[in-house]
Amino acid sequence: MAKKAKKPKTVANLETNDCRWPLGDPRDADFHFCGAQQIAGRPYCELHWRMSFQPSRPRHEQTAPRLPSLRAA
Repeated sequence: MAKKAKKPKTVANLETNDCRWPLGDPRDADFHFCGAQQIAGRPYCELHWRMSFQPSRPRHEQTAPRLPSLRAA
């Protein structure tokens, strides 16, 4: 598993191979990025890459979109 960055990474000090996983609200002063070492060819460290990946579900498990019901006035 990737090591965590020692110091919070901001846009100003984010380096090429730092994890770009955002932490916090961008409107807050303490907003920063993970900053741990990225997985080769990925924008995130191993932990955040695993968190970001959502495997597709088989078709039979997917629910059909619900259509709005029409009511008589």
